[in-house]
Amino acid sequence: MALKLNNYVLSIFCALCTVTGFSQEDEGPKPPKVKDYNNDSTFNHFARYREDVAKAQINALKNGALLVRLKTNLNTITKLKAAGKIDLATQIERETYLTNKVIVRGFTNQFKFCPVYFFYSTYSDSVKHKNTTGIFLDTNLTQNPSIVCATSFYLVAEQTDAYSSSLGLLTEEQASKAIEKGTAFKQAAIIVKNRYYIQLHEPFPYFQKGYKLKLYGEYVKRFNTNLQEFYNKNKGYEASAEIRQFVY
Repeated sequence: MALKLNNYVLSIFCALCTVTGFSQEDEGPKPPKVKDYNNDSTFNHFARYREDVAKAQINALKNGALLVRLKTNLNTITKLKAAGKIDLATQIERETYLTNKVIVRGFTNQFKFCPVYFFYSTYSDSVKHKNTTGIFLDTNLTQNPSIVCATSFYLVAEQTDAYSSSLGLLTEEQASKAIEKGTAFKQAAIIVKNRYYIQLHEPFPYFQKGYKLKLYGEYVKRFNTNLQEFYNKNKGYEASAEIRQFVY
């Protein structure tokens, strides 16, 4: 069962994207290119605090949870159906389902660092505001109200592009109003963000390279190892109030 669109279907889809503006992303337009983002005020204390913030985040994650966001491509599929492109819409539905199944299987089998939960991108706003009742998916990609994330701290992981972020360190109040801009530099198997969908920073192992779906389980395994190794180096780190304001 192929996990990629065949060349014929892909060529039709690309043509439709050009003509109609269809996109496989549900998350809106790509952030604009920003050349001078490091002058943003959120980078004022970046060099001084980022290592301690990463230490605090890894300890919080170990005692918290990782929420994996899965794309639905619902906007694209709906527009294709409305345009009478039923076969193409069905193909994209199938490919999206298969991709999500592979991602869920990879995390279920290989991720041991902390509890992991899965949700569709249509519930992104709910996750941002900690309204997670009834949104989590089982391994069959079915919403299951019995799956509950009880922890107060979680980070979000997803398969997406890594960006040269336009944001440094933000308090939660700042994060709730911020818009991350920047330039995409690499496709990634896993990117870790806070619940406001702002990409984390090194030295936190927020980035796992990889683009082959058939190897996704291996990517998750490496990601899990990187998290564990970073945690082992910083286990028990006690953050000051100054650092805790950036961990939420």
